[in-house]
Amino acid sequence: MANYQDELAFAKALATEAGKIMRRYFRAEDIGTEWKQDNTPLTVADTNINNLVIKRVKEKFPNHGVLGEEESFEPTRDLIWVVDPIDGTAPFSIGVPISTFSIALVDRKDGQPVLAVVYDPFLNHSYEATIGGGAYLNDTKLQASVTSDLAQNFVFSASIRSGKDKIYEADKLLNSIRSQKGKIVSIASFIYFGCKITTGELVGVIVDFPSTWDLVTVKLLVEEAGGIATDYNGQPQRYDDITRGLVAAPNKELHGKLLQMVQDAKP
Repeated sequence: MANYQDELAFAKALATEAGKIMRRYFRAEDIGTEWKQDNTPLTVADTNINNLVIKRVKEKFPNHGVLGEEESFEPTRDLIWVVDPIDGTAPFSIGVPISTFSIALVDRKDGQPVLAVVYDPFLNHSYEATIGGGAYLNDTKLQASVTSDLAQNFVFSASIRSGKDKIYEADKLLNSIRSQKGKIVSIASFIYFGCKITTGELVGVIVDFPSTWDLVTVKLLVEEAGGIATDYNGQPQRYDDITRGLVAAPNKELHGKLLQMVQDAKP
């Protein structure tokens, strides 16, 4: 099995560059916020970082592609870098420091991530994982929690689908979590909170996002820390195309509880 150490070093160096751009624009007088067609914000920092990733990939791995939230380059190649230049653009744009840079290397033979790096430039937290190599936070190996209880524990949940595309009724799902005394976090910075499953600060995430750049790094980090991450039906899925959301938990028992809640909350 490949260990992807060259690719990991590349991703970590790129994350450091991206972090500098994020800090440069954070709380700047004019960060050039625009609004995209899906009613989400876009800043100059998002665009600059996405462009930087494409430039660096072309230089270092000319046979690879990039699938980015803001721009892509040859995304049908065998190996692609899936990037969210700023996860949490909404809080970033209003000066709240809970955003990350996220990048994963995906093998399109099976659509699975083989490497993931998430960088929080405000706390200097670097999460990393390689397939079969474990998950780490600033070089400290991570191990997901063994708790099976939702009570007094935090779950992240967010829903963006509506109408005929709706996967579950958000109110029903949240009420199910509350009924077991779980605490809910729902802030527009999914990867930031998804990583907290690997540290034991959260015990689950449930999202219906179709965009792989919002999910792919969390999937690999959680699983390499010993947890479970699947689609909303509990099935594996590809991460080089549209996804079926994500349900992730630190262990099989909690994952099963969350999946059942999603099924019970279906329209």
